[in-house]
Amino acid sequence: MKLVIFLVPVLLVACTPQGGMNDDDGTGDGGVARPPMTNGVSTLAGWSNSGYLDGSRNVNLFNNPVNVSYGPDGKLYVADFDNNKLRVVDMEGTSSTVISKTSFQRPFGMAWVGSTLFVSTDNDGMGQHDPVGSTTQQTGTIWRIDVGAKTATVVVEKIGRPRGLCALSDGRLGVVDYAHHVVEIVDPSTGAYSIIAGAWDVPGAADGAGAGASFNQPYACAQTSDGKLLVTDWGNNALRVVALDGTTAKLAGGAGFADGGMAGAKFNHPQGLVKAKDGDFFITDIDNFRVRRISSDLSNITTIAGDGTSGYKDDDNKLAAEFAGLEGLGVKPDGSMVFVADGNRGESLPYNRIRSIKL
Repeated sequence: MKLVIFLVPVLLVACTPQGGMNDDDGTGDGGVARPPMTNGVSTLAGWSNSGYLDGSRNVNLFNNPVNVSYGPDGKLYVADFDNNKLRVVDMEGTSSTVISKTSFQRPFGMAWVGSTLFVSTDNDGMGQHDPVGSTTQQTGTIWRIDVGAKTATVVVEKIGRPRGLCALSDGRLGVVDYAHHVVEIVDPSTGAYSIIAGAWDVPGAADGAGAGASFNQPYACAQTSDGKLLVTDWGNNALRVVALDGTTAKLAGGAGFADGGMAGAKFNHPQGLVKAKDGDFFITDIDNFRVRRISSDLSNITTIAGDGTSGYKDDDNKLAAEFAGLEGLGVKPDGSMVFVADGNRGESLPYNRIRSIKL
């Protein structure tokens, strides 16, 4: 009897730790070549895959980046929400980690006061989250970050869900709590905080003063040239203006999509908000899947990027590009480039990128 031996080929797959991808681009760096940078909308860092991996633009991975902030050092700081880390990306797309500690969980809001970065997290200073099923949503914390020393210190904790932060001209912070529908002021030198507009756990759409005003999941803020706060009122599809004495008025809004003068402007869940030094504001209109610009005099709004489709597409033509998560955003001081945290909105979707928009 003749013995027949069958040789079965074995496929060897090289794996990269922490969610990395195979080297199929010949670069030898364990990554997959990202699309080339464009003159419009580009992928600066991250990829469809979720993961935690630092390194060059071709290898780094994020897990639901929700916000970005352009720092005075010319680098982009990233709230990598589902990795529970604060990361930084340079203008070549290379990433590294700034804060990684068990007590620093679910970062979201970011604001610079001088060279100090303040970050809000959903969890308290011990990293604890509200118990499963809890309706209090009370464990939010604001941290002071020394980016050089890579340290995070609690400023104030267990204050709700402070998702939106903005720097005020006097060194204090404007704070927006989307879960409890209020706008607050925090003094980072003392940790003291107070509600200036809205009533705790009372959603609505009323203009007025102090507790007489109401919001529906307000999300972000930025200070206007006259010292007031511009606030994205997510659930009301509106932009609101809040004076520091709490007096609140609607600037624009209505469900839909419309550019032009503020009287006719429409939105579909405006969320992220940032101000350039020339006074223009940029917002993410997340369910219109577009990034929009508000003129410095608050009179006009235009779309700068996005075709209104949920997806992923880089393009020289900014209005032909596609975004998916687009929650938070940052801007270079001169307004020449806007950056978008194009994450997955907390769902298992292939969107874990940092995008750049060249203006």
